Amino acid sequence: MTNKCLNHQKSHEFICYQCNCLMCSKCVTSHYKDHPDHSWEHIDDIKESLSTLNLDHIIDTEKTTNNHINNDSDNNNNFISQIKNKLKSIWESLRSSTSRYQRLSTTENDIKQHFEQLHQYLIREEHKLQRDIINDKHTITNQIDNNIMNLKYLINIINIFNKLNNDNSSSSNNNSNNEDTSIIPDTTTLYSTTTIMESITTSSSLQSFINHNNQTLFNEHLDLFNIDELLKQDSSDSTSLLLDIIHKYNNQFNESTTNTDNNNLRLSSYKLSIKQPDFNQLNSIIKQSIKFDNIESAESINTTTTTTNNNDNKQSYIFITHESKGATLINTSNNNSIEELQFDYQFSSTSNSIVSIGEYIYIFGGEYNENKWIIISAKSKSIEHIGDIEGINGDYDISVCYDGQDHIYLVNGLNISNRIDRFNIKTMKFESYHQLPVGYGMQVSSMIFKGSLYSIPWSLNLIFQFDLTNRTITDHQIDITPTSACHDNNGNFFILDVTNKRFIKYNVETKQTINLNAIPLANAQYPFVKYHRESPTSSYIYSYGSSNDDNFKYSIESNQCELFFRNIISHNRNWCASTSIAY
Repeated sequence: MTNKCLNHQKSHEFICYQCNCLMCSKCVTSHYKDHPDHSWEHIDDIKESLSTLNLDHIIDTEKTTNNHINNDSDNNNNFISQIKNKLKSIWESLRSSTSRYQRLSTTENDIKQHFEQLHQYLIREEHKLQRDIINDKHTITNQIDNNIMNLKYLINIINIFNKLNNDNSSSSNNNSNNEDTSIIPDTTTLYSTTTIMESITTSSSLQSFINHNNQTLFNEHLDLFNIDELLKQDSSDSTSLLLDIIHKYNNQFNESTTNTDNNNLRLSSYKLSIKQPDFNQLNSIIKQSIKFDNIESAESINTTTTTTNNNDNKQSYIFITHESKGATLINTSNNNSIEELQFDYQFSSTSNSIVSIGEYIYIFGGEYNENKWIIISAKSKSIEHIGDIEGINGDYDISVCYDGQDHIYLVNGLNISNRIDRFNIKTMKFESYHQLPVGYGMQVSSMIFKGSLYSIPWSLNLIFQFDLTNRTITDHQIDITPTSACHDNNGNFFILDVTNKRFIKYNVETKQTINLNAIPLANAQYPFVKYHRESPTSSYIYSYGSSNDDNFKYSIESNQCELFFRNIISHNRNWCASTSIAY
């Protein structure tokens, strides 16, 4: 950039703010004629404005704009107005960002303190239960230490007796008969109570225990009575010497100071019963104790903060796949608007192999993809991931359910009918979880509720309950032959019997069966049902099948059934995956 005007060879003295161009005194006249609405300023005025600029006036107040300047004295100076507003905007942005960061730090600390209280509570409860046990363990270790010392003295007396009688080979307690003759390093750990208890546990007899510790606790050179000194004093009378030793032993280990009878040790008896908590219920309690909503901020940099709850913006959808490598997405929050989607993936025989978590849809196996699993995003309306089923066997018509935390459980299939596997949504790894008894076959719906997995076998008059904690199975008889079913994740199954033209609601807690008023749905050719919660006050069961003739909508609240979407594209949705989505 040159400092002179190329047209007039004069120095630049003006700047136009709209064009951001530099002008000489001659350029200004022609520029004004061409652009009368533009504002421009002389360099002398700019310099004067900079010299009078006071940064103390840049404070965190209501933002002014270029067109509405609060300070009348600035109206005659475009540059000072612009620079003041720019400085003000930057300063208020810095203030706002700092304030928001501090609020986030405060919230982060509040969350930390909340869970720290839970941690401390659990630690206190743990220590409270352990306190008496720890005290009793301490009492027992003292008793063991005392008894070991007592035993050492007794063995020493026996060894002295053998030595005085020169009959080292006749006694079974003689150290020459020791089983272990190898030399071991003499370390402190060999004398610890823990090591001694391990030796007691592994020894079949007292002699075995003594032999095992003949180089440490019962070393043959151990002289507790200073026998050499006693021999010097009275070497001729071994009987008197032996009596003297026994007398010293009795003085040290008399009944008032020593207790070798375990029955006399005053210890409490304990019976521990552990029942694993219902982690779903525990998770619910913790969530109720602290609520953390992701809030979309409508906050501008320098104005008062306004926020909206993200839950208010959630949309509800029904996602139904079909055999033509596609899906129908119905937005029930937006007047049931319909969007047809296309995927390069076969969805046949996946009717119960689908689960939604937020915006993401997981589908496992299928008639043409037995060893595949995919993730579809309802938000991007595309396949996010296709993976191989590794670590377990693939199949089709697998029944899946989500535990609300990290795992999706996979129950049986058309070909494999004796397994429960699971998939970790964080690590994306499969694992074999439990082998079921043979006979349950393919499942029409599975649900995890209050620590148990409930699953409905196809065409069997029962529901089996699998306790996820102790892995026990309980069968519950039902008076219906299931051909299709769905659930509300809250203990209720909705079961369709096309053979006997019945549609019921079954509660797994009360074991209560309620016949539902859905005759058109029950009389359809072979519909598949799916639960969908449209709003906090309205829930429905939607059905679909080989054609639009199977499309029904049953209201749970009103117990009424009606036709549904008979004018949409009539795909074959038979045995194809469908799910309810809210994000």
